[in-house]
Amino acid sequence: MAESSTLAIAMNIFTAPSAAFAALKERPRVWLPLLLLLGGYAAVNVVYINAVDLGWFMDAQLASNPALTEAQREQAATAAASISPAVYGAISAVSTTLAISLVLFLVALYYTIVSFVSHDGVKLKQWFAFVWWCTLPAVFGLAATLVNLSIQDARFMLQDVINPLAFGNLLAIERTAATPVMSRILLGLDLFTIWSLALSAIGYQQWTGKSFVTSVAVVLGPLALIVVIAALVALR
Repeated sequence: MAESSTLAIAMNIFTAPSAAFAALKERPRVWLPLLLLLGGYAAVNVVYINAVDLGWFMDAQLASNPALTEAQREQAATAAASISPAVYGAISAVSTTLAISLVLFLVALYYTIVSFVSHDGVKLKQWFAFVWWCTLPAVFGLAATLVNLSIQDARFMLQDVINPLAFGNLLAIERTAATPVMSRILLGLDLFTIWSLALSAIGYQQWTGKSFVTSVAVVLGPLALIVVIAALVALR
């Protein structure tokens, strides 16, 4: 029987994924990756909000709204700068926690629907644990972001450029507040996203017995949808 302690799974997810997935399917649990990921994202948000110039940040966020006049943007930016960074940090941490939890739940639900259609017998509870563990490599990107924020002047950095390992940064693609949101999200993906997708494909094949090509196609389904949405938004 596969070693099934939480720490063993944490080590195996990086060194022996097949053993980790075998243990998770038998006894799914989610608290360790959930706490590490949500804690990491919350830390990044709090550090960033305390480092960025809030007036500039708010002005950059509002610049993409054509309905606002220059005077309205300046007024909103001034009002934002008067609020404590701790308040913004708390709001950002909570909203990020909810957003990530919702996205991963939807991905788990997507896998569950596929399982229902294909009759492979894997349940929502198992897929929910699966997606959190497959996302665990993101902690390295979060660590790199925290280091970057500690050594760089982040006062005038957009939030989606603070990860030094993001594809947009690695490819030196310049982004502004006017860059479409979905395009910024895609450019904000990093090398650890590829790692997570690879883990997902390996685990999906192991859990369902599907071919590797089918497993990759299923795993890339949500990402492909994001790309399509981004392309449609860019055409507007």
